[in-house]
Amino acid sequence: MGEALNGLCQPLTVLQCRLARGELIGGPEARREAIAVALVECARVNMAVGLIREMLQHELQMDR
Repeated sequence: MGEALNGLCQPLTVLQCRLARGELIGGPEARREAIAVALVECARVNMAVGLIREMLQHELQMDR
């Protein structure tokens, strides 16, 4: 589970940093790049959340 949570934190950190960088640098190209990276990182977050959900469902089934 720890690995899955780390898998969730890493893309969130990248997402936050890239968006902050795009805002700081300014300009349309910096914002476009920040958005493109943010979309990729959001997909990674969704995959990590899906993995955590599967792990929790498995744990719940084991407890029954």
